[in-house]
Amino acid sequence: MDIAGYVGNQHSGIVLYKNVWDKDANFIERLEDCIGDSTHEYFSWKESLVGDQEKMPEYRDCWDFKLRQSDIPICDPAFEEAGEIYKEVIAGVRECVNHYCNLYNIAMQYEEATNFVKYDVGQHFNVHADHGFSYSATVSAIGYLNDGYEGGEYVLPYQDVKFTPEQGDIIVHPSTFVYAHQSLPVTKGTKYSAVTMYDYNDRNHQDHSPQQSNQAVAQQVVEQHGGQVQSASS
Repeated sequence: MDIAGYVGNQHSGIVLYKNVWDKDANFIERLEDCIGDSTHEYFSWKESLVGDQEKMPEYRDCWDFKLRQSDIPICDPAFEEAGEIYKEVIAGVRECVNHYCNLYNIAMQYEEATNFVKYDVGQHFNVHADHGFSYSATVSAIGYLNDGYEGGEYVLPYQDVKFTPEQGDIIVHPSTFVYAHQSLPVTKGTKYSAVTMYDYNDRNHQDHSPQQSNQAVAQQVVEQHGGQVQSASS
């Protein structure tokens, strides 16, 4: 991994890392051989969603496949290779994010699933922030897994940055609205990336719905009474 330095203004906190993965890692060929034609409920490419799990192709049009640490090891032998790819990719991401966190004296204890993203010709993602009304994130890491396509530049309009990625690049920056970004349409070939978001802890990533809260309280009562819950009339 090479630390290329800051992208744009050095005070903006956008850092580029290069040569994070070897070119002969063959992530794309391996991933497509594993899930490319799959119709599996989980191990397959899915149409992209936004916000509260909505399809908005005019806003975001691409394909997603997510894996997280808790998915490893993968029990289905047909998709074990996806787990191996994830482990290789996330090792590089973590190295970059650890360096980034040391630069700014922060600690990211929560790691979201890595989202493998595929953009075919014409596909794109309009300007958006990773932290917002439907999700909490502090640091975003975007890794680029291949060359051989045209278009698909990474743009941060409020930072006056337009970045043309290369295979093995990872760009790391804060996740808030000031760092809203977009992926321009691919004009030739297919672009693959791996996106992982980080937060200070899992506090904002738990289910805080009333039903879930009531279940948590009930479980706490059970534990306090040695596994027995007594009624008020007993």
